[in-house]
Amino acid sequence: MKLFGDKHTMVNIKGYRFIHRNSLTNAGGAGLYIKSELMFRERPDLNLNDDDVEDPWVELFSPFKESIIVGTIYFHPNNSVNEFSRNLNTIIKGKHFIF
Repeated sequence: MKLFGDKHTMVNIKGYRFIHRNSLTNAGGAGLYIKSELMFRERPDLNLNDDDVEDPWVELFSPFKESIIVGTIYFHPNNSVNEFSRNLNTIIKGKHFIF
C-alpha cells in the first residue's frame, strides 16, 4: 500500500473497508482494514492532532459486548518522543486501552 498526499493507491481487499489518515509529507500514512460486516464509526476525536503522527481510530460495535476502540499509530522516527507521549497520554487518560 502506498499513500501519497491526498492521492492514495491501496490494495482493495474484498469484504473490507479501508480507513486511513494521510501523512502531511509526500509519503506515508497509516490505515486500518475493517471487515465490511462490522458496525463501526470513525473516531477522529481520538486523533493525537500531531503533524508528525498518523493515527486513524475506529470504534467497533457489538450487540453482545461493550464497544472496542481500535487504532493504529505511525510515529515519525525523527520527532520528539516526549511530545508524542504527552499527546498519547492525554487521549488515553481515563480509558481502557490494550497496547
